[in-house]
Amino acid sequence: MDVFERVREVNRGAGLSEEHLTSARARLLTGIDAGVAAERARRVRRPLFLVAGAVAGVAAATAGVVMLSQLTAPEPRVEAVPVQTLDPRPHGDPLPRPSATSGTGATEPFPGTTPQAGQYLQIRYTSDALYFRDGVGGVFRWPRSGDPQTISAAVMRSHAVDYVPADRAGTWVSRYGPSMERVELFGTDTEVMRWTWDSLAPYRPEVSELQSVGGRQYGDLPPVGGPGYYDAAPRDPQGLLDYWSSFFAEAGGARDDSVLMEILSQLKQNIAPPDVRSAYLSALQLTGRATVDSTAGSEVTYRVEFTDIDARTETITIDSTTGWVVESAIWYVKQSGHDLVPSGVPDERTTYDVSIVDAIP
Repeated sequence: MDVFERVREVNRGAGLSEEHLTSARARLLTGIDAGVAAERARRVRRPLFLVAGAVAGVAAATAGVVMLSQLTAPEPRVEAVPVQTLDPRPHGDPLPRPSATSGTGATEPFPGTTPQAGQYLQIRYTSDALYFRDGVGGVFRWPRSGDPQTISAAVMRSHAVDYVPADRAGTWVSRYGPSMERVELFGTDTEVMRWTWDSLAPYRPEVSELQSVGGRQYGDLPPVGGPGYYDAAPRDPQGLLDYWSSFFAEAGGARDDSVLMEILSQLKQNIAPPDVRSAYLSALQLTGRATVDSTAGSEVTYRVEFTDIDARTETITIDSTTGWVVESAIWYVKQSGHDLVPSGVPDERTTYDVSIVDAIP
């Protein structure tokens, strides 16, 4: 059973809608519903674009405990590298980013971001996720049905890293863990409260590794990101928007939100070739729904509002010199009873550190 099917099994019967399940599964990775994923699996006349990508490891690690109140459910096995502050950016000694003269040359989009023969694209993820606890021993994440009475909340941190070979037909490696490190607690901070959180949402120090050939493998679906995976997607931004609008229409009803979520998903994966990243970034700007929230040097933060599926605000910060996402965050529109968490604390925040390395450490 692949990691996402394990997530689905953990949450089966928890009262979440299919859209909620898929939204949680796809979010760090992303956002289209399971019916669309199934539709993709049935179609062979187009390459399949699985919205599960870059943050798959972290998403599986966090989404797998969306409903810890189901205490008899099997425990997900994907776990996450603790750091010590709420800022989720890695604090180690990161490998240097490639120079502007490396890669395939200055004529391509985002020069210096393409690994050469024998090299790997290394993508590190650090994800902080907000969990809530109710008064009857349930731990959950937003979104969820109903309006439970929350008595405390905590920010949990998880980590993952992907290694994408220069030859995309080669072996891809993903590592997940440690995970569920509690870095902040909201509400009454007592020894009993901390012990309860430790019991219901324990820290997981394990690091697991998955390998696949020719892309990221998820069950019976075609490998994600492998050779030819992006061939059908137009490089013209408007053509790309039309492509996905048509795709979702054929899959059962086009929704502007679905197209926009697909664009964000593909960007957050950070694995697409430079020309593909450039097309998706331009398409994001062309939607008219991504407003510039802030800029800092070459990094631009876009803000997007969703009202269709799981109403929320998302931000995505992109380095305009590389096309790589460096941070993303989500704030859900919640019902009453969650004012114990400061408004500036997102439901999810993921930082990404991307570099080119000569070997897998």
